[in-house]
Amino acid sequence: MTSRSEQEAAIRRYYDNIVDKEDLRLDAYPFEFAVTMRYVAKYLAPGTSILDAACGTGRYAEALLAAGFHVGANDIADANVSRTVQRLQGKPFSGNLRFVRRRNVLDPTCYVGGPWDGILMLGPCYHLPARIDRITALRLAADRLVPGGWLYVSFVSRMGAFWWGLKHRPEGILEQDGVRSLLVDGTDFNFAPSGEGLPNCYFCDPGDLELLFDEAGIAVRHVCGTEGVFGGRVSRFHELEIALRQAWFDFAVQNCEAPILRWSSEHILVVAQKL
Repeated sequence: MTSRSEQEAAIRRYYDNIVDKEDLRLDAYPFEFAVTMRYVAKYLAPGTSILDAACGTGRYAEALLAAGFHVGANDIADANVSRTVQRLQGKPFSGNLRFVRRRNVLDPTCYVGGPWDGILMLGPCYHLPARIDRITALRLAADRLVPGGWLYVSFVSRMGAFWWGLKHRPEGILEQDGVRSLLVDGTDFNFAPSGEGLPNCYFCDPGDLELLFDEAGIAVRHVCGTEGVFGGRVSRFHELEIALRQAWFDFAVQNCEAPILRWSSEHILVVAQKL
């Protein structure tokens, strides 16, 4: 079993090596951004403070700053931190940027600078296969929220892992032990060849998420399937004529909490509130 420091190093290497791809991810998966920002706007007003605890290349931080929020940004990967600094420096809203720094969500110093009105944790749970680590990260975030503050946490669904395997490496279904581990626990297997793909991966069962947040002492208000009907079929979305693409996009975003669309999605967003 690898140590936590080894896991962190593997995650950092992974994102350092795909920073350009990561920078374009929200173009390929536009639903996630729209759904997340919808629920940010629902509960948080411009002028309040938001921590983007795993900011990637800074696209959420940029949008939040442009919308008038005060923002702090962390990421585990050096390349993401550098890209975020490049994206935000010199912008007219940069006065509302509190910091950009390298941190791990399992490190209590990740949350320094609060208390925060809202915290985005979009990505870290993809890489926390141990349940206790997921609970620890949620509790650390909740501790630095104001009373009644909001936490936005994303997960890769177990179905998303199977969609990926079917599309990119269908022969992986023959690896019976790994497939069983993925189906039952969401860990240890990602369909990619050994040593490739998401490191230290965790793929969620959407039905288990409320129990996870209950154990962390945070009240779930919304569970959203971000791609909805386009789970496993995002390429089809981009093939549509513009007007149809917009109609399907609106349908997916407006109905993201429908259980049938939640279960078919590749990514899940949980919107929770500190009690």
